[in-house]
Amino acid sequence: MRPLAFLLALPVAALLPGCGGDLDGSVSVAGSSTMLPVMSSAAGTFAATSPLTRVNLEMTGTGAGFTALCDGVADIAGASREISDDEKARCAEEGVPTVRLLLARDALVFFTGASNAKPACVTLPDLYALVGPESVGVSRWSAARALAKSLGSGTALPDARLLVVSPDASSGTRKLVEETVMKPIADTRGKDAAIRQDATRVASDQVMLAQVVRAPTALAFAGYATVRPWEGTVRTLEVDGGTGCVAPTPEAIRAGTYPLTRSLFMYANADALRDDATVMAFAEQVVATAAADDDGSVPLGADAVGATRDALAAAAGGDLRGT
Repeated sequence: MRPLAFLLALPVAALLPGCGGDLDGSVSVAGSSTMLPVMSSAAGTFAATSPLTRVNLEMTGTGAGFTALCDGVADIAGASREISDDEKARCAEEGVPTVRLLLARDALVFFTGASNAKPACVTLPDLYALVGPESVGVSRWSAARALAKSLGSGTALPDARLLVVSPDASSGTRKLVEETVMKPIADTRGKDAAIRQDATRVASDQVMLAQVVRAPTALAFAGYATVRPWEGTVRTLEVDGGTGCVAPTPEAIRAGTYPLTRSLFMYANADALRDDATVMAFAEQVVATAAADDDGSVPLGADAVGATRDALAAAAGGDLRGT
């Protein structure tokens, strides 16, 4: 999504006992816009303690974050999906050792305008019929009924205008929708697992929100952490993954009962963690911020947070078991 860059003064004395406030390095962070709330919150806390260090945030998409990490441009990448085999191989080719750190739980959330009352719940076949590769040209919700029904859905889709709003191609959220919602059905039908080609692609979360406000019967999707602050402006849809309709609530996401639950990660250059105290201190702050439940995502339990901190400490010591 659209680059958002900030240069912030970041003290690290409170995070690294014995270092004083005299570190003057910088940290470069790239990746998923879903991760912008936690990264910017961590950067703000970091900035409150020392004027001598800086954080540069460019949250343009998970894929772009991994590219920046593998190229050595970014020290840290925020990710709304796991790194792919191709991306992992590219980092290895570039000599960049990476460590994966689980930060929080999130979910893929489909939403429409707050004034659009129907449907309350959709099935995975409904989503395929509305958003998938065979829905090109479908301009009303009801026009997707036949395909959804042939796939086993009994949802009564309303006779309302349909505008599908999607993140752009670099988005980890878009890729996850293609892999988790589209692919299982597309593969059985000999189709590409892709978002419909005529979807309106947007370059930022705020543009997505504006599109839905202008077209209240639109259907869009984003991460729960992104949509959570929009409560009252948009309405999230319950999803039936085969065991009944479940709303994307923090409790359902944490328990994994919401069908489209996912994890949020921080990938870091392990050499930078080990060799640069400023990068390590910022990574520690990100973990602490994600655990505090003040950025829109769903925090991990105490055991999982402890495991993430252990993996971070191990990576800083040269042990890459967290990769």
